[in-house]
Amino acid sequence: MEKYNTAFFTLYTNLFKILKEEFGEEKALEVFTQIMERGLKSAYDSMGFEKGSTKDFAKVLKARDESVGLKVSFPMVTKNKVVYRFHTNAFPNLKGEVSPEKLDATFMRFKVNYLLGDDWGYKTTNHIWRGGRFTDHIIERRKK
Repeated sequence: MEKYNTAFFTLYTNLFKILKEEFGEEKALEVFTQIMERGLKSAYDSMGFEKGSTKDFAKVLKARDESVGLKVSFPMVTKNKVVYRFHTNAFPNLKGEVSPEKLDATFMRFKVNYLLGDDWGYKTTNHIWRGGRFTDHIIERRKK
C-alpha cells in the first residue's frame, strides 16, 4: 500500500471548502459528487471489472483506494453482501464542515451503482468521525 496521499486528499478538501464558501453546502455537495464520479469512473474503467460481481467490487476498490494511500479491507464479501471497511480517514479536515453521511454519499452511491448496479444499496454502521476505529459501509442487494 502506498503512503496516505496527503496532497491528493488536501486538493479535494480545499475544493469542497471553497465550493461550500462560494455556493453553500447543497451546491458544494452536488458539484463535489460530479467531480468524484468523473474521477472514479475513469479510474475504474481502466481496471476492468464485471458489473455486479462482489469479488470484482472488492478487488477494484481495494486496488484504487490503496493506490491513493487508503487502508481498506473487506471483512465480508458474499453474493449479496459486502462489508467495505475504511481504516483511514480520507478527509480528516472536513470533519465539522459537513456530515459524514453527506460526504460519503458523494462517492459511495456512485461506487455501489457503477460497480454493482442499481439493485444495490448501502448503509454506514460505524464511522471514524463519530469516534469509531474505522468506517463500515454495509452494501447489500435490495430485496425485490
